[in-house]
Amino acid sequence: MKAKLIFQTPDDGHHYYFGYYDKSPLSKDRGKLLALRVSFIDRVPDANDVATIGYFDLEKSNQFVELSHTHTFNWQQGCMLQWLGPDHSNKIIYNDLVDGAFCSVIFDITNAEKRILPMAIYSVFSDGSKALCIDNERHHWCRRGYSYDGIYNESKNKNIVPGDGIFTLDLNNGDTSQIITIEQMNKIKPLSTMNEGPNYLEHLMVNPSGTRFAFLHRWKNFGGIYARLYVADTEGSNITLLNDTGRMSHFCWKNDTEILGWGGLRNPFNLLRSYKSFAKYVIKPLMPLYRRLAKGDSVEGNSVISRVTSGDSYVVFDINTGKSRRILPRHLNKDGHPSVCPTNESVFLSDTYPGSEHKCQLLTVNMESGEIFELDRLDSLPEYDNSPIRCDLHPKWSFCGGYVSVDTMHEGRRSIYLYEIERSGSA
Repeated sequence: MKAKLIFQTPDDGHHYYFGYYDKSPLSKDRGKLLALRVSFIDRVPDANDVATIGYFDLEKSNQFVELSHTHTFNWQQGCMLQWLGPDHSNKIIYNDLVDGAFCSVIFDITNAEKRILPMAIYSVFSDGSKALCIDNERHHWCRRGYSYDGIYNESKNKNIVPGDGIFTLDLNNGDTSQIITIEQMNKIKPLSTMNEGPNYLEHLMVNPSGTRFAFLHRWKNFGGIYARLYVADTEGSNITLLNDTGRMSHFCWKNDTEILGWGGLRNPFNLLRSYKSFAKYVIKPLMPLYRRLAKGDSVEGNSVISRVTSGDSYVVFDINTGKSRRILPRHLNKDGHPSVCPTNESVFLSDTYPGSEHKCQLLTVNMESGEIFELDRLDSLPEYDNSPIRCDLHPKWSFCGGYVSVDTMHEGRRSIYLYEIERSGSA
């Protein structure tokens, strides 16, 4: 499998980027590439900053067509900008701050008509009927690099906020309802470490048919961040805990019943992280020594020691049986942002963090044949690595699976690269 670079955003005094890895900036008709345009990249966006929303017209002059603006954006997930289903070509949806409240906006590019909805979106159903949401006022206090500025509700700056949780938003009539509460989540196999830091829910992702969704329950404790992977029906029922090692990172749906993600499977070492006293008095003080001895991690590449102790690798979880299986743990030893090809569920796309070499790999992996292809290797800006203003590649498939786009600082500025994928052999 090879990738041919066919478009990159211009060096015109601005910076262009899109956001997270679970949505395509390329329209389904392949004629338009969504982008955010900003004038800076050297700090976290604040309430006074505005990003321009638009698209590059790939069918005509490749010029940037300005559509709207947003006051809610961050470097990791943008403003959740995306094409709205079912056609994914004529309407977009994104988050904004209007009249002192976080909201989402549906924008029709055929007539510039806007419709404002009462909650900011997190994950949108593919048919464009509804979205899953979190409380962004609460999230502001939990993960600044993934949240929005502009509302400072101090009542939500505490370890556990009553009433926090997951909500649905009807994109047709604007109705909202809460389907999962943080109180529910804290009653599922409760751990004493839950009380030691902020609890929050994030990384919501709906399966292809819109019947179930996955999410993370995270809390900060003495050993870092503890993360649990759950799935639930889209009405919030049948909540199922899939991974309770505390180690769960990026994931995606492989199909309606399987999830692919980077995480640690249960072993005696990561089991100890769940105990408050052990995390506080043993893990935390010994972490510097462990890092020197292990000589590996999910950014630089797991060593034999770090792989055994953490249990980390790419894993496929079956949500019906609860079974899991590792994917090429000795060869895929770095955390990334995976997404499965929409036309071939055996193939997934991912990336790596820059690490000490300050280079990010763009990869495809065939889970059946075991083939790994490096599509490109791109430079980062070293001064931004491991910071909230870094630029992860966040690789994204097109709807047809024939194109891949990334956000990158390869040429010293934020840019979007669009590749055409050339398949060969089993890939």
